[in-house]
Amino acid sequence: MPRTIAEQVAAIAAMVEHMNGRAEEDRQERKVAQAETERARRATSVELSDIRHGQADVLRRLDNIEPVTDLVTSVRARITGGLMLLGVLGAIAWGGVVFFKDIIVGWFT
Repeated sequence: MPRTIAEQVAAIAAMVEHMNGRAEEDRQERKVAQAETERARRATSVELSDIRHGQADVLRRLDNIEPVTDLVTSVRARITGGLMLLGVLGAIAWGGVVFFKDIIVGWFT
């Protein structure tokens, strides 16, 4: 351990210089980290903006598609209902033909 005041002051000055050097390194590292964080924020902001615009485009397209799908669904439901009605009527007619087969055959003979 230094014994004179000059040696103590020199040791303290060396420690202060070392601390200043370390503080300067820490500042530089912090600046680099802040710059990297700012770049990441900007990139995230751009991506979020792109997502927001993409979502708006999708919603706009869905609004344009919705009337068409409603029409197709309506037409499909009408066709399905018509086919079911034809099936029921056909089954009734066929049942009548089978039930009255002897009378119908008698008409043609």
